[in-house]
Amino acid sequence: MFEKMANWQHLRMPWRSAKWLAIDIETNGLDAKGDAMLALAWVAIQPPRIMLNEAEYRVVNTNLELTQSAVVHQLSLSDIAAGLPLEEVLQDFIEAAEGAIIVAHNAQFDAAVLQQALKQTNMSWHPDGVYCTLRAERRRLERQSKTLKPDSLTLAACRERYGFDAFSGHHALNDAIACAELFLAQAFRYSSGHTPNARSLLKEGR
Repeated sequence: MFEKMANWQHLRMPWRSAKWLAIDIETNGLDAKGDAMLALAWVAIQPPRIMLNEAEYRVVNTNLELTQSAVVHQLSLSDIAAGLPLEEVLQDFIEAAEGAIIVAHNAQFDAAVLQQALKQTNMSWHPDGVYCTLRAERRRLERQSKTLKPDSLTLAACRERYGFDAFSGHHALNDAIACAELFLAQAFRYSSGHTPNARSLLKEGR
């Protein structure tokens, strides 16, 4: 995860008053520190709403050779060629993420990719917090003494337990929105009967 976070003072506010930003990153492989960022998507969450009108999707222009991962993520050579420089993509993201708590499924991977990209471009950014929907779901299931199967913590599997319809994954924007929906379902279940602050909820997904 990130070496340090931004100011935590405002995390004392009720979680529904905090700013949350669901993200998804597509890469050219599974090595967070060695493979290229191909696409980055984000969507703001203002509980109970997901701000679809503010959703953004950016493809990165990279000269690296594309692998099968790019095909899986529905990206072609022409998509990559028409993409934006990594610095511009990161700058747009940093502006959108100002004052926000980041939400991601398998956030450790996304955080590592972001760290590597920031290092590569000599840019700096520290989130106000990082909430992982995968870790939150694992924690919830472990409290119930549930047996975790190898595929029980995928984004699709986690969503299914909350009654969401199946979705078409492996597209950054679709995945970011799907993650935002899962986050809200987790958050409202966790906060049932009480009103936790943002910091308390954040700990569920750390």
